[in-house]
Amino acid sequence: MTVLEHIKRLVVGLTAREKKDLAGYLSEPQSVAQKPESLRGDWNSAFPDDADLKNDLREIRGEWEKEWRSGKFVG
Repeated sequence: MTVLEHIKRLVVGLTAREKKDLAGYLSEPQSVAQKPESLRGDWNSAFPDDADLKNDLREIRGEWEKEWRSGKFVG
């Protein structure tokens, strides 16, 4: 079943008013871009409070640069 077929089946159960509202919503251009939801806070528990991410990334990047310069990149 395609998404469109599934939507058509769902629409069958709507009232006339709900169908009209849905048609109006679908026919209006969505001019206002939706702002993406912030992920801030979602990762708070993933890292210890004293983690220094900038330093950790700098160390990883430094190791990669050493591998690239030596020609012995280990992926």
